[in-house]
Amino acid sequence: MRRTAKHQAGVVSFNDFSGGINISSPGDLIAPNEMQVCQNFYFFANQRSLVPRGGLSKPLTTVGSDIVATFYDIDSNTYLVFDDAGNIYRVDKLGGMAINVGTLTGKKKPSCVKFQNRIWIASGEKLQYYDPANAATYTVLDAPVCDLVFQRLARLCVCMTGSDRITYSAVGDGESWDTDDNDASTGQWIDIGYGDSGDIIAVVPLATDLMIIKNNGMIYQLTGDADPASWAVYRVATETDPTGRQAAVPIGNDAVFMSRVGLRTLSTTMDYGNIATGDIGQKFSQLVVQSQFDPQLFNLRRHKLLIIRPTEDARHLVAYNYALGAATTMTFPIPITSITETLDKVVIASGNALYKLDDTLSDDSGTAIDFAIQLKDTVGTNKIIVRSIDTDGASDHAGDVKVDVDNIHLTMPTNRRRKVRCNHTTPYMQVALSGHAPFIPKHVMVEVADL
Repeated sequence: MRRTAKHQAGVVSFNDFSGGINISSPGDLIAPNEMQVCQNFYFFANQRSLVPRGGLSKPLTTVGSDIVATFYDIDSNTYLVFDDAGNIYRVDKLGGMAINVGTLTGKKKPSCVKFQNRIWIASGEKLQYYDPANAATYTVLDAPVCDLVFQRLARLCVCMTGSDRITYSAVGDGESWDTDDNDASTGQWIDIGYGDSGDIIAVVPLATDLMIIKNNGMIYQLTGDADPASWAVYRVATETDPTGRQAAVPIGNDAVFMSRVGLRTLSTTMDYGNIATGDIGQKFSQLVVQSQFDPQLFNLRRHKLLIIRPTEDARHLVAYNYALGAATTMTFPIPITSITETLDKVVIASGNALYKLDDTLSDDSGTAIDFAIQLKDTVGTNKIIVRSIDTDGASDHAGDVKVDVDNIHLTMPTNRRRKVRCNHTTPYMQVALSGHAPFIPKHVMVEVADL
């Protein structure tokens, strides 16, 4: 009698990958829909299936020096690029010329916001704005020195990190900053947590309020209506270990910021205090905490992706889908300075060039992309007999996927189903997929029996 016929066989099936990566538990203790490795895939919007990331195009548009930041305004279809020499460029079409439209007043990485048909820019000195109608940049000489700019209650608001003060413009006029105690519509200012030994490092809108994050770990809520007399400041959190002004963004109805222990949220609640802090991404927090340095967050709103650059190595990123609460990782052959979602594309900045992340490309400007997945490990009561391996995938690119089950190494197609019979004994079954051709995994089924 054949050895495999003596044992009751079953099938270990992997066809749901919506749990994303989980490196917080041993490989055999994670959920069946989680993975130990998921590299160069992501979850698009509300879809639960994995999608391979597109390839990087050739450099399409270049500027005079290394790019430090980009900004896109969907209303006016305006794309601005800022380089480390302080130049401001407008890019009308990816692949076309970058047009110099001004110079930054400060040396810091700029912060931008759209307010009354203008794009306002704060870079550590006087406030500026770019006017799409005139295609020119102007400096507001009467504005405070600032490196953060945002809007609230029909006013433009600015702040200089390292201080306690938020300054408001006059109602509806970002160029008017004079104050008049007898006129509530003129410029205003308010100090946040004055005397608490901390300084503001980030400000994030949350519903109609502002969340002010300070470097001593305290977070304050600035609330009130259009009347300055109604403005009130409440301390809503302490000891949050925040990191910096590039690592706090609004996402849906929450504010998300990076701390030294991982991703944290600020959410509205019906409980006492009305603002609650929480932790997210515990399954992959080791990736964003280990060797953390000057982290940065990029929100691709239509993709529902929060791209996390946790360390100074800008080639390795984490892609967190906040609709599913699942994450994957991405690696690039070049350091990524900025990722911007425009109306119809995702634009990546590296060095002095702009690239398109193109789903029709299967490599990064000639460099192969390493796609890799490692699934949940399977442990038997004694030993496991692997009797067959069945895979199925979808792809626009014909190619091969390497499927490793312990020391069994198979080559399976990217775009159709294949089943291979075998007779392999193992105490601890590990399944991994890898390759350079993009593919969408449909299922991996392994027929097994306990020995």
